[in-house]
Amino acid sequence: MLNIIMSGNTDIGRVRQINEDSFRLIPERTTVVVCDGMGGHAAGEVASRRAAETVVAYLLHDPARIQTTLPVLDTSALPAEAKGLAQAVRLANRSVFVAAQSQQNMRGMGTTLVAARFWNGCVGICHVGDSRAYRFAGGKLEALTTDHSLLAELKAQGEISADQEKNFPERNVITRALGTRPSVAVDVKIQAARKNDWFLLCSDGLCGYIDDPDIERALIDLYPDHERAVNRLIEMANAAGGQDNCTVAIAVVADDAGNTAVEEMLETIPESTPEEAPMELAFLTELGLGAALAPKRGSDSDTDKIRIVQSPPVPGPAADSVDEKTIPPVQDKRRKGGFWPWSNG
Repeated sequence: MLNIIMSGNTDIGRVRQINEDSFRLIPERTTVVVCDGMGGHAAGEVASRRAAETVVAYLLHDPARIQTTLPVLDTSALPAEAKGLAQAVRLANRSVFVAAQSQQNMRGMGTTLVAARFWNGCVGICHVGDSRAYRFAGGKLEALTTDHSLLAELKAQGEISADQEKNFPERNVITRALGTRPSVAVDVKIQAARKNDWFLLCSDGLCGYIDDPDIERALIDLYPDHERAVNRLIEMANAAGGQDNCTVAIAVVADDAGNTAVEEMLETIPESTPEEAPMELAFLTELGLGAALAPKRGSDSDTDKIRIVQSPPVPGPAADSVDEKTIPPVQDKRRKGGFWPWSNG
């Protein structure tokens, strides 16, 4: 097993009234999870918290105590550790969806998710939505994920220029998220994890407001102090206006597995089928996540101003659109530290 040192923090920012981000550091499985909830009145923070806790519960569960067998993922190439993380993410989607359907005030809630799991000189990255994973090595920052967003798709198709990107009016429109549908496809990336590599996971409260070259310079300035780097990046997001909640986690590879050969892969785990739904629901029940989590707030809530759209987008409002409203500035800044594996404060 790799020696991985993990740190993370989350901040409400300077505008939002609720922190809808969640993160978990899971040292027992050398795993980091970052979620960015959405839904406004539909309890985005419930979605992010439930998704993160479902991943933790799955990765730490005792197989001897679970009678339900989950469907086998439709891929044979991925290592078992990556399959396990992808299975946890698909289960988190079902968990959030069930919770959203159980109470009217949670209908439509969802969350993005990015997670990294380390083993034997490898890292497996799973992601859904526009929260991101980066690798920082040799003074260079490299993006490991591609946003599931309208903007990213337009850029990939060459339909938007760099100048247009800066002022794109729907840069927060995402095309995939956990919990908005009964099942979800999960992108999985496998690559080498070498000694002294940093793996940065963040919500779009950072990467949506701070450009990658500025993130890179901050990491260069603060290397090798990863804890200061986490907090500096959050401070940079707030200095840029703090328009969104911001979560940053860094996993440092303190020791590697020698010269282990790593086959880099990029795969998409397909959605689970309707026939597999009963198995996922039964598994969640055995994990103690069968009942919905009640929201911890009233109806006066934030909105991430994010809409889930099908790709390509169709004219008119999206089926899973989230109502937008103007959020008055909040003067006090409340920071929540990360206490793994179950609570982030």
